[in-house]
Amino acid sequence: MTELKVRNLRALEDIDLSPDGRVNLITGHNGAGKTTVLEAIYLLSRGRSFRGSDLRQLVAHGKPAAAIGGTVVVGKAGRRLGLTISGRSARARLDGADGARRPEIARLLPVLNLDARLMDLVDRGPERRRLLLNWVTFHVEPGFNAAWRRFRRTLRQRNASLRQGAAAKAVAAWDGEFCRAALEMEALRKAVAGRLRPRFAKTAARLTGMRADWDYHPGWPREDSLEEILRAGLDGDRRQGNTRFGPQRADLVLRLESRRARYIASRGQQKLLASSLMLAAAEVLDAEGANRPVLLVDEPLVELDADHGQELLRAFVERDAQIFIAAVDTAPFRQLMEAPEIRLKEGALV
Repeated sequence: MTELKVRNLRALEDIDLSPDGRVNLITGHNGAGKTTVLEAIYLLSRGRSFRGSDLRQLVAHGKPAAAIGGTVVVGKAGRRLGLTISGRSARARLDGADGARRPEIARLLPVLNLDARLMDLVDRGPERRRLLLNWVTFHVEPGFNAAWRRFRRTLRQRNASLRQGAAAKAVAAWDGEFCRAALEMEALRKAVAGRLRPRFAKTAARLTGMRADWDYHPGWPREDSLEEILRAGLDGDRRQGNTRFGPQRADLVLRLESRRARYIASRGQQKLLASSLMLAAAEVLDAEGANRPVLLVDEPLVELDADHGQELLRAFVERDAQIFIAAVDTAPFRQLMEAPEIRLKEGALV
């Protein structure tokens, strides 16, 4: 990203930035709007906020709309992205034209958000890990989005039939398309998980000093046919009113020294493991020729001692990614700023 403009987004009334291509440090007191700058970049990429789903809360009080604009470089060409938020709706633009497709914009600006909820990747259920795996697969496997959309549509139809108490034959009518889309998704996700795994293990071992790995579960027992599982589990699905097996239940079970990380890892270790997942994702995008990722990092040193914090910062800047770091205290970043191989731009919000 070479340019960012923000108008009337929360407390940010009028900001124009020309970010550095490598590392950007955004400083200021609490409430100055540091996180909102990160949120603006996230919104521009994904069309939604990581701080809540109500778009109306994003527009500055008394203003009719909020606007975000940015320029990204793809190859040697600059592409202009825009987003206008008014009421409950958000309208995207690409190169000045309305009606831009969200997947196209997301591919132009791949964003990874490392915020205060980062540790949920380790400490909570599988949803965020599954979403991260989907995100990486979307960016490096061109056929994934179409398969995912077909699968989601069929899953909704099958679940609706279950909740309506439809006859077994009517529910089973969805199973063929469900399984075709599910198996296509699974093949793509499994391949990407295989590329992520060694990168995650290497980075996590470096940051934690411990052996880290994961078990990948596709969402149904591997040894059985998904179609047979759906048929045999129909009564249970009908009792629960939803489909209990399929890629919507996939998970990456993180392990630290062969034990479930969510049960043994300290808060600091959870942060390092979750950061390792994000850094592995950025590496895969770089290796697979996707557009250059952007890392949004909010107070990265919280929960970490000085040594682990500095090692994490070094791991961030070693990636071929553009990084935006928001922090109140700049002192821990001085060592990073003074490194001759690192070019870091600092900006303050007051």
